[in-house]
Amino acid sequence: MARMTGSDRALYEATRLAYDGDAPVHFTKLDIAPPATERAFGRSFLRIPSDALATLAERAFLDSQYRLRPSFAAQIAAVAFDPEADERDRYVADTLVANALTSAQGVFPLCQDSGTATIYAWKGDAVLTELCGDDDDDAAALTRGALAAWTAGRFRNSQLAPLLGLGERNTGNNLPLSAHITAVRGSEYHFVFVAKGGGSANKTALYQETKRLLRPEAFYEFVSGAIAGLGVSACPPYRIAVVLGGQSPEETLLAAKLASAGALDALPSEPSLEGGVYRERELEAVVMAAAASAGWGAQFGGRFLARDARVVRLPRHAASLPVGIAVSCSAHRQVYGYVSANGYFVEQLADADELARIVDEAKSHRTSALMTSGFGSARRVDLGEPGTPAFDTAIRSLRAGELVELWGTAVLARDAVHARLQAMIDRGEAMPSWTRFPVFYAAPTGTPVGTIVGSIGPTTSKRMDSYLDDFMSRGVFTVTIGKGERGPECAAACAKHGGLYLAAVGGAAALAASRYIASIELIDWPELGMEAVRRIEFRGLPALVAVDMLGNDYYSALQRR
Repeated sequence: MARMTGSDRALYEATRLAYDGDAPVHFTKLDIAPPATERAFGRSFLRIPSDALATLAERAFLDSQYRLRPSFAAQIAAVAFDPEADERDRYVADTLVANALTSAQGVFPLCQDSGTATIYAWKGDAVLTELCGDDDDDAAALTRGALAAWTAGRFRNSQLAPLLGLGERNTGNNLPLSAHITAVRGSEYHFVFVAKGGGSANKTALYQETKRLLRPEAFYEFVSGAIAGLGVSACPPYRIAVVLGGQSPEETLLAAKLASAGALDALPSEPSLEGGVYRERELEAVVMAAAASAGWGAQFGGRFLARDARVVRLPRHAASLPVGIAVSCSAHRQVYGYVSANGYFVEQLADADELARIVDEAKSHRTSALMTSGFGSARRVDLGEPGTPAFDTAIRSLRAGELVELWGTAVLARDAVHARLQAMIDRGEAMPSWTRFPVFYAAPTGTPVGTIVGSIGPTTSKRMDSYLDDFMSRGVFTVTIGKGERGPECAAACAKHGGLYLAAVGGAAALAASRYIASIELIDWPELGMEAVRRIEFRGLPALVAVDMLGNDYYSALQRR
């Protein structure tokens, strides 16, 4: 096998070293017999049963849905209890800390969007896989592991398969697995397991720039513009990864994906004398400064849009300067794993006890002056029956920038439901009666035994903007609840039709399920799977009035300031 050179080799070596920040991660050894070894052709080979690969994948994906990396948990907790932090950042960080503590109990996943199951793997040429059962390759075994994790955890099935005529259907099991396995020299098998939600994946961007960008002032101007465009709909605080260069656009985006996962943290901090792949730490500070100045904050304004940044330099063609940007959200679900002659190992994430110690340590540094600010004081809003004087009065009194607690009935409806309702409007059909209720753009995970609902949180609201004017003009979903900023269509529709948009904290789905939902029931279109229409009863869900019925837009005002 030809030896890899250039970026491929550098990305593999960084992943093999398995760093988190500036330190190697800790691994847990699984209770599986180590691989057998066998001599042939003058070499030793590892023999790995494919069942063991399935077990490794299942464990990695299960852990990632409930636990955070200790370093990430410490970053969030530090902001939550920092008296110098913006009060809006502290509010969101405190919510995310509570969500992590809830999820670490192993009942409710961190996020309602269980993500696309993805595995990046590097298989040594001295590793042999013994296929078991119906497995016909390594990807099949890893697929079994992912399926077992999604089934055991009742995680949400979000994958759509294409059908003829631009049709789609939910696969019903979150498959297919996205597996990328590369052959390398050696006797170990290294993995990065990623469960990435749609919101953060949608922020991945590729730019084609020129050498002009490779000047400090030009880089800052470029990255400031790109970060301003990120917004908060992908559940910050983010890790922002920027890759400069790449011998193809595909290489650039792969590096951006791995860097956002932290898998390239072990890259050297400077190139060799001949030049080569490295982390540009000075530019990482520039990215952090741009994020702090963007005004978005952790979600409701402030300076904590980014928790950290990675900037990676790659070789490039003289006529091309591809630039990739990717983010990892507050549900940071990436896990290292590896197999060696010593056994099967998975990255050790923070369990409930370690997470509690991390939070207690952060609390110990707070001062008596720490936040008794008014931002966390929310007004109760009883949604009541739409169309009644009480409902209209409650909605009319709300103003952009106000924090509220929502009580009462809403319906869950998102992309597929909106598309079907629009088709009904186009055909001149009457709207279902449930469309008069407030809409929560959400779809939960499966319900754990003994609970009311699975993890539930808002999806990106902006995707529904094109429907607003048509819907609100007919009294459909005049009150909307989701996450993140929206386009000018939302403010215009709210002002024209007396609508309202409220933004909940994204990335706090475990907390919402355990604290803010009184009941849920399926009421229509069950064939849509996770996107079916459900009626839900809130019991105090916190939300920010993002656009009021006068058309005042809180997020637009943030950006103007």
